Amino acid sequence: MSLLNKFKNIIAAQLLLTMLFTVGASAYAQPWPAISEQVAQLAELRQHAEAGDPNAQYNLGYMNETGTDHGIMPKDTRKAAEWYEKAALQGHAKAQSALGQMFISGYGVPKDDVIGVDWLQKAADQGDANAQLELGWLYADKRGIPDDPAKALKWWQHAAERDFTHAQFMLGMIYYKGEIVPRDLTKTVELWTRASLQGYHPAQSNLGTMYHSGEGVPKDLAQAVELWEKAAKFGYVDAQYNLALAYHFGNGVNKNELLAYAWSNLAAEYGGKEIAKKLRNSITLTKDQQDQANEMFMNWQLGQVYR
Repeated sequence: MSLLNKFKNIIAAQLLLTMLFTVGASAYAQPWPAISEQVAQLAELRQHAEAGDPNAQYNLGYMNETGTDHGIMPKDTRKAAEWYEKAALQGHAKAQSALGQMFISGYGVPKDDVIGVDWLQKAADQGDANAQLELGWLYADKRGIPDDPAKALKWWQHAAERDFTHAQFMLGMIYYKGEIVPRDLTKTVELWTRASLQGYHPAQSNLGTMYHSGEGVPKDLAQAVELWEKAAKFGYVDAQYNLALAYHFGNGVNKNELLAYAWSNLAAEYGGKEIAKKLRNSITLTKDQQDQANEMFMNWQLGQVYR
């Protein structure tokens, strides 16, 4: 996040944000001078916020909403809403979006769908993808605004056009199911491909399934496995299970019961997927293979792929 780049006189505050959100739980291990410097930078950020800088106000709101370690900025959702409002009143789109979502959820402020929609509408009109996505859901769910599928689709499309991956995935699902719009698998593939290229795991998994079945695309088992691997290695359970099946039956890859066991075991133990547990339990391994599979499970880390 870099909302301070237009205001060179508070670059130090931007450094503070980076430090606070990357240090995390290790903050207690920092030497006192580093903590003192953060406190000083926070004071400078607050000074700019109190002077009316909307970017600094938004950043303080975000920091209050999320909280930080070591008591430098304790979590205070009410205070977060106050800072967001100050920035939102000056037309800050991200602050308007954040404030709108707080009213929708009743987080830090009294729950009020009408006020929430009003702030989200202001942010969405400025192109904020989060607000556009949320407005789409609200139009679809008739919360704070009349049921209007066409407007829901409009806002989801705007968010997808701004490469908001969740919107691309959700809009692809709408075209896949034929909800609001006629069913269009070509649009689904287009949207899920765009989201997949940005690393959005649900899109990678679903697109892999389409290549596996030849639905909307030429059937390509190897491509399906490649997409499942991308999602599976980052813990997406459905992709892990599908990858296990691919190795179990030899679809798109050479049949390999050890890898089928390894991926189904991850989906079962980390993801709690019952059908993966059944697949794992149906696989018989030699003692050496079982030992190897157990070691693979114990040592697996996000980002690791078994081939």
